[in-house]
Amino acid sequence: MLKQIQTLQKALKPYRKVIIWGLRNKKSNHRYIHEHFYTTLQKCYIPSLWLEDEQKNQSIVKSNDLVISVGFAAKNLPIVNNAYYCLHNFEENFHKKINAKNQICLQVYIQGVEQVAKKWNEVTYFNNKTRTLYQPWATNLLPQEFVNPVSVSSLHKLVFWIGSVWNNKQNQGNLKEIAILKKVLQKNGLLFLPIKGVSNNLNTLLIRISRLAPAISGAWQVEHNYLNCRMWKNISYGQMGFSNVKKYQEIFKGSHVEGKNIEELVENALSLSKSKYQEIIKRQQEIVKTKHTYLNRLLTIAQAMQS
Repeated sequence: MLKQIQTLQKALKPYRKVIIWGLRNKKSNHRYIHEHFYTTLQKCYIPSLWLEDEQKNQSIVKSNDLVISVGFAAKNLPIVNNAYYCLHNFEENFHKKINAKNQICLQVYIQGVEQVAKKWNEVTYFNNKTRTLYQPWATNLLPQEFVNPVSVSSLHKLVFWIGSVWNNKQNQGNLKEIAILKKVLQKNGLLFLPIKGVSNNLNTLLIRISRLAPAISGAWQVEHNYLNCRMWKNISYGQMGFSNVKKYQEIFKGSHVEGKNIEELVENALSLSKSKYQEIIKRQQEIVKTKHTYLNRLLTIAQAMQS
């Protein structure tokens, strides 16, 4: 796994430093993404800073810096000559102020990007004309930090859900699906416990003591094959990942519990023997280690920037 770190170091060597701009001290679900970019850079010994979106930090951005930011947390982001920008959900007017070759637009992978961008791998696509990179988020752990597969027991009766149970005006949330999941778990004698805002270490612990670690998504995400980061993280923490998003079955190529609906997914997961459960985790971890860490995502950002 040292080779992966060395490859990333080489890819980012042209830049003076990498700056993660915004959300250092602000509450937001997207803050975790910035945190994971930053901690990965630090663990890979790459010169990097995580700055809050404040005017006093504008002078820190220099020529040949690579800046990663999100539109709603970049009110004070400066445009510096010969700096490079990886921008997620920025308005078009901001993009127009930066030389095209000095920026990329970062978007998540969803079904349909295959029609507008060139395939780099099964979940990574790049449109060179619009300078747009499509890829999912990832696990916060480096490959060597992955935790050994759990030893499941029928005595475990809790299923922790770390993160949001939500909806919005566009009906993109998971309220309905989580209600179904909770009911199915209760039917099988398991208690669903949703928790938010925990540390990475506590997240890992709670997932590991759960009887199951489902990564169930809402209807919009299922329809669009949106790949939530919960799946990658749960697997890296040593649990078996399973989801109602069909794209995961393609990614894990037989190392994924099958089911036509949430009830079948849960019951098929519960039916696995301890040895089979651990065997699936091991195979899933090998896939995530090589393709779905923030180290991988930073590498494709560097490749897109230099395309």
